[in-house]
Amino acid sequence: MNADILKMPVTQLKGISSTRAKLFAKLEIYTVYDLLNFFPRMYVNRGEIREVLDFSGEGKALFALEVTKPLVSARIKSKKTGRAMTVQRFSAADNTGTVKITFFNSEFLKNTFITGRKFLFYGELERTARGISMTSPEYEPYYETSGYSSIEPVYPLTSGITKKLISSCVRQALDNYKESIEDGLEADIIKRNGFMPYYEALCEVHFPSDENKLKNARKRLAFEELYNFYLKMLFLSDKSRKGRAYRVNYPDMKKFVSELPFTLTYPQKRAIQDILTDISMSSNPEESAKRKEKYAPPARRLVQGDVGSGKTVVACAALYACAKSSYQALLMAPTGILARQHYESIGKLLSKFGIRTVLLVGGMKASEKRETLSLIESGEAQIVIGTHALIEENVKFKNLALAITDEQHRFGVMQRKALEDKSEQDLKPHTVVMSATPIPRTLALIMYCDLDISIIDAMPVGRKPVKTYAVGTDMRSRVYKFIASQAEEGKQSYIVCPLAQESEETLMAGYEMKAAKEYCDSLKNTPLGKLNTVYIHGKMKQQEKDEIMERFANGDIDVLVSTTVIEVGVNNPNATVMLVENAERFGLSQLHQLRGRVGRGEDNAYCILMSPLLKKSKPDSTFAQRIDTLCKSSDGFRIAEKDLEIRGPGDFFGRRQSGEFRFRIADISSDMKLLLLAKEEAERTVSKYSNSK
Repeated sequence: MNADILKMPVTQLKGISSTRAKLFAKLEIYTVYDLLNFFPRMYVNRGEIREVLDFSGEGKALFALEVTKPLVSARIKSKKTGRAMTVQRFSAADNTGTVKITFFNSEFLKNTFITGRKFLFYGELERTARGISMTSPEYEPYYETSGYSSIEPVYPLTSGITKKLISSCVRQALDNYKESIEDGLEADIIKRNGFMPYYEALCEVHFPSDENKLKNARKRLAFEELYNFYLKMLFLSDKSRKGRAYRVNYPDMKKFVSELPFTLTYPQKRAIQDILTDISMSSNPEESAKRKEKYAPPARRLVQGDVGSGKTVVACAALYACAKSSYQALLMAPTGILARQHYESIGKLLSKFGIRTVLLVGGMKASEKRETLSLIESGEAQIVIGTHALIEENVKFKNLALAITDEQHRFGVMQRKALEDKSEQDLKPHTVVMSATPIPRTLALIMYCDLDISIIDAMPVGRKPVKTYAVGTDMRSRVYKFIASQAEEGKQSYIVCPLAQESEETLMAGYEMKAAKEYCDSLKNTPLGKLNTVYIHGKMKQQEKDEIMERFANGDIDVLVSTTVIEVGVNNPNATVMLVENAERFGLSQLHQLRGRVGRGEDNAYCILMSPLLKKSKPDSTFAQRIDTLCKSSDGFRIAEKDLEIRGPGDFFGRRQSGEFRFRIADISSDMKLLLLAKEEAERTVSKYSNSK
């Protein structure tokens, strides 16, 4: 694509003012390129146009209706929220019957639905004794002379940005800049794989003409995204593995292991061995002692382990080895809470060996921060644990040998690169990244092609599996009583909701979706009303979130109502219950991550997955299968494999993945063949590039 298009702001398009551009920015759309690559999150096949009286089925359908009575607006009070709102009503009909149509808070529609105009309406008909009605349907003008596509794209939107506006702006960009939209793939790759031209693929993915063309368009765009990802990873890997790092002496680990209050599992021992071999260029202390080299090639390793599998002690062993060789090492965590937890547990253990550990996080007092920075620069601080604060320019190390990143998917490539630059000018630290998001091993080998991989696939001895149950909303009262009984025993609980706050759109649509703030307020009239219940969500200020989490960790809060902000980095052994509301809104791996927040102590722990769909779902539905898998297994890797098996390749008409790898259109769980093809082509390109030098 022409470089000018990449930089051209969306305000160059008709209909996007500077004010509206701020709304587009919420969707991460800043340029024309961003807009063209803002792909639908799913598609709805609306089927053929139906006639009102002939349609007797359930669910949504498409109707071509002419407005027969103009729109009238009235002001009413919402029964759910108590807030005032407006209701817009009008009538529309085809040759077989009339439909009363209702919208909410949409007074701007008065100039749209004028008597005599014809529209396509896509929604659910409701038949009562008072007639046939439809609430908040999707709509678009209908012209009998022009056809329509039965496949409707659905975009992830924000308040103030409609699907109609997105489509209009995309069409404008495609028409205005057609000559500037160039193909990003080399001609031989396109020819070898029979790919659709780039411009045609963009048109089809935004305005599909049929399912087969849409499938080919998506394949073309997904391939290019994965191909570019691999090119970046392979070049990054090649560059990162060049240069020098300090060679760490392989220590005698007997003293370290003897101080542990538990027995290491075999996978933990194997992962520690892998890291120590990487950074010492040897597989045992005797062999290491014979080596005279001061430097080694920079190691890059991923330690992937299930929730609670014991990755922290593996990291601690690597930190111990560096300190024993008189080098510095750091561990970066995504949140202040997790960084403090690591500092307390790791610092306490390493202090037994005379190793000094310091903490560097945001919000520290100026005097405290100055002292910490001085200790790091002088080398007195052998181990440094912190958050993003570690990559600040004023953080200088004396002899950094190792950089460990915990929950690595929470950090961007540039942040991890900034850590690598913390070593001396001509040296790089060895890199270890840790992830608690299990994905199938074959997929891990592909996605982490720039890293060596160690997998911890066994749980520590004595850790009890979390008992998992799936229930419908009719069990709510019983679940609340159970949580209350746990509180009477001094135990704490989490309740996770998919939203931070209720939105007017959600309420008007009538979809039962829980939001943390309103949910917390609603508990006052339940068996949980007497408990100390607090809510937390990601939109809060970091300091406020940290304070709430510290209160929960200290036992001052009985029930924490939260969004997925607690998915990573919370370790409270006293928490025994995890209730997930609207479980249908979460991915299987995400539910498994949330489940991992409980069961960290000696008591029995429980995960309750609640969904209004559980009463409606058939036993063989995808949703039912996914939930059943989670209830029957506590093995994150097995769950990931099963999830991939259930979803299957080519299932792209549903919700795309969220989590470790976020792509605009590619889906790592369903694009396995495309992943392999993209990797193969990227390796061919890198090889060709290297040979031409």
